Amino acid sequence: MIDKLNEQRRVLIKGAISASTLALVATSGLLLPQQLLAHWPTDAFSAEAVEDALLALLGQADIADNTIIQFKVGAPPSYAINGASVPIEIQSDLENIEQLLVLVEKNPFPLVMSLELTPEVKLPFTSMIKIAEDSQVIAVIRAEGKLYKTTRFVEVDIGGCA
Repeated sequence: MIDKLNEQRRVLIKGAISASTLALVATSGLLLPQQLLAHWPTDAFSAEAVEDALLALLGQADIADNTIIQFKVGAPPSYAINGASVPIEIQSDLENIEQLLVLVEKNPFPLVMSLELTPEVKLPFTSMIKIAEDSQVIAVIRAEGKLYKTTRFVEVDIGGCA
């Protein structure tokens, strides 16, 4: 009987040590959730032209300019003092948004962000981006298989990309 009790205690202690070790490894960043290890679009983020980045992400597709997307950049919207931190806000009433792209035409690498959204995500989306010099900022939304694009010219006093 004592042997059985000792064996149960050993199993419990081993389980506790294993669980705490796994928790420590997971919180240290050495073990990442599988979703974080998803496909990274290297070609798109390393492209040096807007067209190449869009081609790498979306393939050959027609993009319609559309007023359904409201796009705010900077404060005020067409001017940013410091290009290292330019606020953007993207608003749309489109349903079933699948993907959101933000590109800056004259940045060394134009693709600033690419987000694949789930139906639970609702706009507006706000973030901070870097802008190298006076440039067009482009937002592209894919919703229900269609692409919508809007642009905004932003003047920058101090460039934010080296």
